[in-house]
Amino acid sequence: MTALATAAARLGVLLTAALCAALLVAGCGTSGSGSTDNGATPPQTAASTGATPTGGSDGSGDKIAATITATPAATVGRAEIERRLALPRFTYVGETDYQGAKGSNGALAFIDSETDTLAFRPNLGSDLGRVAVAPDGRLVYVGDQDEPVVWVVDAETHEKVGSIRLPGVTPSKRRTMTVTAKYPYTQIQTCSSAVACTPDGALVLVLSKAGLQVVDAASAKVVRTLPELRDGQDLAVSFDGKHAYIATTDALTRGRHTPAYWSTMFGSGVGGGLALLDLETWQIDKRVSCGVVGGIAVDPDDSRIFCSDYKLKALRIVDPVTLADISVVALKSDKFKHFLPAGVGVLPDGSRVYVVCTALVPSDPWTMANAGPMEFFCAVVATESQEVVKRIPLDAY
Repeated sequence: MTALATAAARLGVLLTAALCAALLVAGCGTSGSGSTDNGATPPQTAASTGATPTGGSDGSGDKIAATITATPAATVGRAEIERRLALPRFTYVGETDYQGAKGSNGALAFIDSETDTLAFRPNLGSDLGRVAVAPDGRLVYVGDQDEPVVWVVDAETHEKVGSIRLPGVTPSKRRTMTVTAKYPYTQIQTCSSAVACTPDGALVLVLSKAGLQVVDAASAKVVRTLPELRDGQDLAVSFDGKHAYIATTDALTRGRHTPAYWSTMFGSGVGGGLALLDLETWQIDKRVSCGVVGGIAVDPDDSRIFCSDYKLKALRIVDPVTLADISVVALKSDKFKHFLPAGVGVLPDGSRVYVVCTALVPSDPWTMANAGPMEFFCAVVATESQEVVKRIPLDAY
């Protein structure tokens, strides 16, 4: 890979922290993937939907015929919440193999949560980003940072069953950037940055360059786009299905800058925000400014929001109505100082929050090559005492 291509690729990783967000909980209430150690015995993955892909290889004509078993939000109880969080037994990680001038290949890693081993790794797309699992555990939705589609994978067969075209989104050209030229944020912005399902499985929410795009799961088509959320970076859906919490950035207002500027800006955590979206009226009820949010999770009883904050190097516990901080838990220690807190996951009883943290080299924001494995860790936060009770070193982010 050329130095420029490497720089562009790493900038994309820094902007989205795609792999760092792997520690996310299945079903609704988060933006992400498989289950963590939640004290429940994970069942086997659900049966295949029998969906059959059609159309061209670019995904523009693919259809998805899925039967979704919906649970009305009003009847959701603790048992249903725990069932969702235990589905499926796999944790899903969107990965990318960079191949220099040849581009990149994506792969979806299936991590067996019972044995902590890689079970499957089907090739998929170009540069995979965030992952969401349908509430019934049957389908996995995977964003692509380079291509204007969301890939759909059968959780049992581990095969792509279709894709969802994102109208108004053009393929990313991040890897054509030069180091010295200046670019608006829209040119370095990825095609999509986050994906989440509503609790009834009827809708898939996608944050893209066009805004928040709402996908009807049955038809696999975008039925609504909110362009006012083109600044969205990450999202999570409440367990009652009434609200979405969206991490935002002010980068769209910052004009043209070099890739180094953008990388340094995001690495320092400035210019972030949090928005509250009403999923019944599709209106933004509130916006607040804060540090760049790396990941969001919702307490299963919808009483708190957990946000990782780049600027503070902390986990913020947030009121779901006012978006004001209830408390801020610092994640830094003498051993772990230079990092970005990214993916966030929470246990079904809300007692523990897990924050995946990736190393940051302040003197060289383009690369993390000098970072040792000990600089990648998972912070375990006890929500009652509001303190870090453990930092688990990770081999990679």
